[in-house]
Amino acid sequence: MRPTTPLWFSAISHSLPWLLFGYMVFITITDPSQMALYTSKDHVEGGGLIENLTVLVLIPGIILGLLFFIRNRKQMQPWWTAYWLLAWVLACIYFAGEEISWGQWYFEWETPQAFSEINDQNETNLHNTSTWLDQKPRTLVELWIFFGGLILPLASLIFKKEASSQWRQWIFPLPALMSAAMIFTLVRFAGWSEIYEIRELLGSSEFRELCIALFLSLFLISYPARLKQG
Repeated sequence: MRPTTPLWFSAISHSLPWLLFGYMVFITITDPSQMALYTSKDHVEGGGLIENLTVLVLIPGIILGLLFFIRNRKQMQPWWTAYWLLAWVLACIYFAGEEISWGQWYFEWETPQAFSEINDQNETNLHNTSTWLDQKPRTLVELWIFFGGLILPLASLIFKKEASSQWRQWIFPLPALMSAAMIFTLVRFAGWSEIYEIRELLGSSEFRELCIALFLSLFLISYPARLKQG
């Protein structure tokens, strides 16, 4: 089976990232205090919108990616490409769970002593206990988005060369995800801006994580979307 890209998926994956980015740019320019509330970790009175949205964005990708693995993994060749997909599903489950401290934000339980002793923010999660569970894997994901989602498909378009190996067709993001990768890249560079509002609001780690979540969710959704044989 040769994966293909349906027109509806291309339309959604190109338009959604730009709509999100455009809205956030508009709010940053017109109402910085509102954007600051969106990016805050305070989940009362409208705060923490972006972190909650990050989890919501991941859910469709997790569900559809997992269902595709269960139902269609034998159609993916070579066989190990299916477990590449599964690894990303598990990574997104970890991402979503850690983002809400595995439900602590919503159910407001007290942090177990085992976590409070090692967690620098006194939360029920792992990413605040070690850089190996947070910054280092996130850097690898960001590099994957930049090179796999933007540079490689851009080079393929410029040199008009498609992936010939069957495994590459299942491993790499589709060209339709270039917009999501480009938005992530813009937000990543915004975090290095000398302009305070751009750096602290548009380039905030919370908004960057939302852009990562959007790319990964679209990446997982692309598997059932490109199920049809070419």
